[in-house]
Amino acid sequence: SENLDFMSSEIIELEQVNSQFKHLIEQIKKFKIDIYEQELEKQRIQLDYMKLQINPHFFLNCLTNIYSMAQMHMFKEIEYMSLSTSKYFRYIFQSVDHVVRLEDEIEHVRIYLEIQKHRYRDAFSYRIEYKDDLAGLTIPPLVLQTFIENAVKYAVSRDQELQIRLSVALVTEGEKLYTVIQISDTGPGFPMEVLDKLANGKPLDQSEGKHIGIMNTMQRLELLYHHRAQVEFSNPAGGGACVSLTLPQAMQDIRREIQ
Repeated sequence: SENLDFMSSEIIELEQVNSQFKHLIEQIKKFKIDIYEQELEKQRIQLDYMKLQINPHFFLNCLTNIYSMAQMHMFKEIEYMSLSTSKYFRYIFQSVDHVVRLEDEIEHVRIYLEIQKHRYRDAFSYRIEYKDDLAGLTIPPLVLQTFIENAVKYAVSRDQELQIRLSVALVTEGEKLYTVIQISDTGPGFPMEVLDKLANGKPLDQSEGKHIGIMNTMQRLELLYHHRAQVEFSNPAGGGACVSLTLPQAMQDIRREIQ
């Protein structure tokens, strides 16, 4: 009887181990499928991002401006516009890495704004501010441009001069370092329905090409920073629109760059 009880106990234990092993195998399969799906999602978002880089309307506008300058014999302006356009598209087509130097991204934004100032004939002004050394700081490419483009597209008006401001600061919390970026303008601000969706993480209407860049950028930031990046949208009390980005930086990479 004791032997039978012992054998019965062993059989029960083996069945329990077998059940746990099967459960473990199922978890591993599910884990592998989740990783595979995440990689597919990353590739899809990266493909969408690469499509967004090619803006034929902006390119055609640049050519049209250069043609108009040629008709008026504005040779110095043609030289400047051609060089700026060349730098702009060279940066876009070489930005295949997950991150770029922050100072390069800021310079790219400055070139974009200068090109647009020629197009809109000084319908807006801009200010770029940063006090800290940017050495070693990185950012996903074209993130700043996405929000700057949004300000130019929806806020520039012939009625009054728009002001666009880009500011960069470093914030340290213990051993954690963050880059805090603010992009603001003095335009009409975000429409309330758009602001509500952005604040609550709801998808925006992407029909007719609206808001595709913002939604793609939000998805890229979530994937690249593993949900640790913060993006806040607001309409300040003084008017206009504001986007605040808080991006974690690797402290050891900053120290290595400085040394």
